[in-house]
Amino acid sequence: MQRRLIASVLLGHYLSAFTALGIPLYLPRILGDLAPGLPGWAIGVLFVLPTLCTALAAPVWGRWADRNGCRLSLLRAHAGLFAGFLLAGLSPNLTVFVLALVIQGTFGGAMAASNAYLSTQLKGSGLSRALNWTQYSARLAMISGPILLGLLTSRGLGINLYSWLAWLPLLAFVLVLALPNDKPGHALDRKQKPPPGQLPADMARLLAVQFLFSFAMVVTFPYFMPYGEQLGIGNDTLIGVLYSLPHLVYLLALPWVHKHQGNVLLPGLALLAISNALQFWSVQAEPLFALRLLSGAGMLLSFVGLHRCLSQRSRQGSAGRLFGWFDSSGKWAGTAAGVTAALVTQTCGIASPFLVACLAAMAAMVMARPLMITSREIPA
Repeated sequence: MQRRLIASVLLGHYLSAFTALGIPLYLPRILGDLAPGLPGWAIGVLFVLPTLCTALAAPVWGRWADRNGCRLSLLRAHAGLFAGFLLAGLSPNLTVFVLALVIQGTFGGAMAASNAYLSTQLKGSGLSRALNWTQYSARLAMISGPILLGLLTSRGLGINLYSWLAWLPLLAFVLVLALPNDKPGHALDRKQKPPPGQLPADMARLLAVQFLFSFAMVVTFPYFMPYGEQLGIGNDTLIGVLYSLPHLVYLLALPWVHKHQGNVLLPGLALLAISNALQFWSVQAEPLFALRLLSGAGMLLSFVGLHRCLSQRSRQGSAGRLFGWFDSSGKWAGTAAGVTAALVTQTCGIASPFLVACLAAMAAMVMARPLMITSREIPA
């Protein structure tokens, strides 16, 4: 029964993640058809608009989930994505399309909602492994989505692609309907809850580590293609493979890392810092394959370590609120990383985001060190 529950949540999350993560790559082309002559900065704003809306809404939906149930919140997330994508596919003009993006970001948030629901059904190491698998489904969506949707856009599908994709989160909605409601025994006593708007110092530290780690990952994404070209890689396909290589490491190595009992957060952040530093100093393309594998190892270990810390603290705060803040911190980090990448590349060169990522990973290591001490005091 538990395996079927986890499988349903993960499949539903993959369907929604495939929908949300697969299409942004083709947003400039879609906007070119919908609103010809739209300035480049406006495309960038619309690119991050759903992420910004999710960052703002996630804590609110987290509190709502604690009052009304995490399963109901998960249904809301899939339904919100369905409504946003359906409206986007039917948009007659840019104004309606922007409204659809706002709905998508504000009422979506399937990652936080999936994790919060899982935390009401699982605990300890079981929850930690489930959180790793939700991240697995997100990585799988990030790789498969752009590839499969690229085949559809090459066949002439434009904005109406949103209408086709809308049925995937609707299918996820149907999958969640069959799942049991939250177990009230997992809800914290009100006396243990921190005051509204505040978090325990230990949890605030974990959110800071999550922010720095997410920032370190995302800041190198936007300008990876010109970075590869600067190293002399003239093949777009090869650059795409190198770009996605860390995600492939996560997909292939996660089952093996699950066998490790200790917390691997600090080693993961260290590998991430080292790999980014070496990519910053690289002047040739040959070492890049090995360095991207190293980045993938750092990303995998960091995620597994973060999820272990999070599962150990899930009983220190209500599930919806806890995972809402955790997801929100990652979304804010992604937004800040995009802005930072644009600024530093203009002033310090195309490779500079890798140095910024190295510094962010090192800062995360400093912030994470006390978590390793308290983690040993909290039973898994």
